[in-house]
Amino acid sequence: MLIYDTLSRRKREFVPLRQGEVRMYTCGPSVYSTPHIGNFRTYVVEDVVKRVLLFNGYRVTHVMNITDVEDKMVREARGSRRRLREIAAKNERYFKECSRRLNLIPADHYPRASENIEAMVALIKRLMDRGLAYRDEAGNIFFDVSRFRRYGMLSHYRFRRGLEGRIYRDDYSQGEAGDFILWKAWRRSDGDIYWDTELGRGRPGWHIECSAMSIRYLGIPFDIHMGGIDNIFSHHENEIAQSAGATGKIPARYWMHVRHLMVNRRKMSKSLGRSYTVEELRRRGFSYRVIRAYLLSQHYRRRLNFTFPGLRRKAREVQRCQDLIRRLRRVKGAVDSEAADRAIDRALSDFTFHVNNDIDIPAALDTLCSLVRRLDQLERRGKLGPGNASRALQAIRRMDSVLGIIF
Repeated sequence: MLIYDTLSRRKREFVPLRQGEVRMYTCGPSVYSTPHIGNFRTYVVEDVVKRVLLFNGYRVTHVMNITDVEDKMVREARGSRRRLREIAAKNERYFKECSRRLNLIPADHYPRASENIEAMVALIKRLMDRGLAYRDEAGNIFFDVSRFRRYGMLSHYRFRRGLEGRIYRDDYSQGEAGDFILWKAWRRSDGDIYWDTELGRGRPGWHIECSAMSIRYLGIPFDIHMGGIDNIFSHHENEIAQSAGATGKIPARYWMHVRHLMVNRRKMSKSLGRSYTVEELRRRGFSYRVIRAYLLSQHYRRRLNFTFPGLRRKAREVQRCQDLIRRLRRVKGAVDSEAADRAIDRALSDFTFHVNNDIDIPAALDTLCSLVRRLDQLERRGKLGPGNASRALQAIRRMDSVLGIIF
């Protein structure tokens, strides 16, 4: 099995840290608002990666965090912890319901940032003890990037020597890089959204949350860390600095990132008014299986440009598969043919190759569609017997254990 590793910038053979077992951490939703289908493209790809691992016989432990404490949440809650909890609970329910309907296998753990503050405080204290973090005059605590020489190793960005300045915001660009925030001392605008800790009154920065929760739930190192391409910098870069700074170990062996979903060749974005939710597409008549199939129709390391004609084409493909399956279940009388068995064997072999070649789901989908067309031809010619039909159903079910778009 080959996967593209962002850290090394090459395809690498996947070798788990523990034989037969895989531990993976995926960055989950920030629940200040409902996720759009651009967010769900990443979540669906992460689900397929997990399914490919299961397809290959691995036991998988999957942790997906829920970000319910960060700048956007605090702004949305307008300084009210009660309102913050209400917003987070509503949007988390929406996320999990859409995930269920899109046929995502649930994670083993969904840790919430708000429930892991002690682990974050302990990690920040460790960084301070190691001289990698410092407190400013306002009580905020920052990571000193000048003390971590490998800063930039994931994004492969050559930062100028002696980065200056401090970044209070959770999210920022490479051009703004500087010492980033670990702990935000309480401000009046935070209202009652704070925790009283050994570090003082305040709340964690976004980046420390995933470092603390991944270490707590998976240990360090673990096998795979995934997220959207936006996470490479600054979030995952900062995670590496924090986790490696505190423990001396890079948190994950493999780093995988999913490219953007585009609308009219521009990034899908709720803040820019270019987004669709899963339920909006459902109301337009597209099934959850069709939406899932469409989100998998381009390789995860390439941008996918969303169009309604493309979505309708994918709906027709899924319908053809479902129509064939209904006919396969009714096949009687005809004599089994070697041609059908050869088509099934070849399809399974090709499918396995594609999913193990950096999760090439578009090629795997093409293999399934080609098999459907071939079996359809044989069935119409009377060259598909009951034995062939049974084997075909087993093969398609095996493929769909990865794709999750048919059964």
